[in-house]
Parts: sequence; C-alpha cells; structure tokens
Amino acid sequence: MPAPDYLPERESVIAAVRDLDRKGLVSGSSGNVSIRLPVEGGEERYLITPAGVVYDELDEAGLVVVDEELEPVGAELVPSTESLLHLAIYKARPDVGAVVHTHSLYASIAAVTSTQIPPVVDEMVVYVGGPIEVAEYGFPGTAELAKAGVESLGDRRAVLLRSHGMCAAAPTLQEAMRVAVLVERVAQIYVQAEMMGGALELPDYAVEAERQVYLMRSGLAGSE
Repeated sequence: MPAPDYLPERESVIAAVRDLDRKGLVSGSSGNVSIRLPVEGGEERYLITPAGVVYDELDEAGLVVVDEELEPVGAELVPSTESLLHLAIYKARPDVGAVVHTHSLYASIAAVTSTQIPPVVDEMVVYVGGPIEVAEYGFPGTAELAKAGVESLGDRRAVLLRSHGMCAAAPTLQEAMRVAVLVERVAQIYVQAEMMGGALELPDYAVEAERQVYLMRSGLAGSE
C-alpha cells in the first residue's frame, strides 16, 4: 500500500500560513505551523512547516512529515527549527491537534517585556482559558524552550515565549488560527490600555465562570 500523501492536510497548512502572512502575524520564514496527522501503524505523525523557507515560496510539497522522533518521513526535508516545541506540546496535550507559532507585533511586545497578559476581556478566558503567561527564556530550537513553553502553556491554548513570540495550541488548525488572531488583538488592547492608565482585570467570579465554560468546551472539565 502506498504511503499517504496527506494532500488535504497539506492544503490546510498552506492556507493557514498564507493567512498568517497576509494578516501580518508572521513575516518571511518566521513562525511555524504544524498539525497532528492520523496515526499510521501505531505511530504518531506530524505535518510541519520547513526551516528557512519564506512563506510566499512555500507549497504543499515543501511541508515536512515527521515521526515521534522528529525524523522526516518519505522525503529529505528539514522541519522547522521549533519542531521540539511543537512535539513537546503534542506529547503533553493529547487534546491538541494543531500548533501555530507567530511573531505578531503586540504579542511579541508582551513577550520581549516578559509581560503576562491578564484576563482583561471575556472572550480571552472563554477561548484561551485564562491569562496568557510568559515562558522562561529558552534559546530558539532547544529542549529548554520546549520545556518552558509547555510548562507555561498548562491547559490553556496560548503562551508567550519570552523574547521570542507567541504559541497557540488547539484541537484543530482552524481553532489554533482563531486563537492566534485573538491573542494578537488582546495583546494590542492590553498594551494600549496600559498606556492610557492601566487595563482593568475581569472580576474573579467572571474569570472562574468563563474558565469553566472553556474547560467544558475543551473537554477538560474535571481536570482541575
């Protein structure tokens, strides 16, 4: 039986990176996108963007299928330098089916100032799961960065990577994209609100109620 070509999955990832590029959430070859593929022969497979290829030159054939050891499957291509981070998230979070890493402007401002974004708008808690924490610094592409990112992500859907950018994780690529866009908007609101005298956090009772909605929608209810 021939190996699957994963064409629909490849098309969805290419559509996602082009959308990220168009929205200004990535530029050149910065950032990366991956999805968890259907299990083949009992082993996990992942489809991820390659290292060092600018998005306007990237096509479906340039995406890399990797196994659980991040070894390319079926082609001699080099996966993203942040593959360790993606893999660590997948291993820690069985509910995650897609990871989107961006270098968007306002999220990056929060990341380089090591500023956690507290719950300041309702939809942030409902769709992200709470505050967007900042992971301790780890050199790009290293196991240290992957470990720090997973720890600060927790059971939520977004984390800031100190001095680096933002990472969104969700059950589907469509949802991960929505989170990436939402985080950038919330970061912009927060940064500008701080310049106008300070953003007000949501009341505790609202955060708790909205977090329960998030946990229920995510299938994580009862995990706390």
